[in-house]
Amino acid sequence: MADLRTVIVSIICIALLRGYNLHFGGDVISGSYTDRYMTGTITIGGFLIISLALLASYFYGEAGTYQKLLELIFNFAATIMFFVTGGLVLDYYTSAMAVGAFRGAGKTLGAFCLVNGFLYLIDTYMAYKYGYDAS
Repeated sequence: MADLRTVIVSIICIALLRGYNLHFGGDVISGSYTDRYMTGTITIGGFLIISLALLASYFYGEAGTYQKLLELIFNFAATIMFFVTGGLVLDYYTSAMAVGAFRGAGKTLGAFCLVNGFLYLIDTYMAYKYGYDAS
């Protein structure tokens, strides 16, 4: 049941992002700041919502609510997006551009995003290998 772990890690990521007003780097003039920020926030928030829906389908337990292919697609996409988001955060907060007291919190957010990517990767493998018997 990796979905519960991914939900918890995503909530931690949102708390770090909002609590410390963290960024994903980029340049305001070229527009890359907006692109990076949207990528990060949509990844964390969007896949939190998707994971909650998948988790609810496990607990509902009625045949027809769980679809293995759908879970594989969502989990694989989340794996890629969380790796990208973690890379963006770590790229910014390990560079010389990031100054201030929240540098450690930024690195922590990047690490949690990468951990969540690995959790989604494990969940993808488990869904592919074993699936879920809804009967």
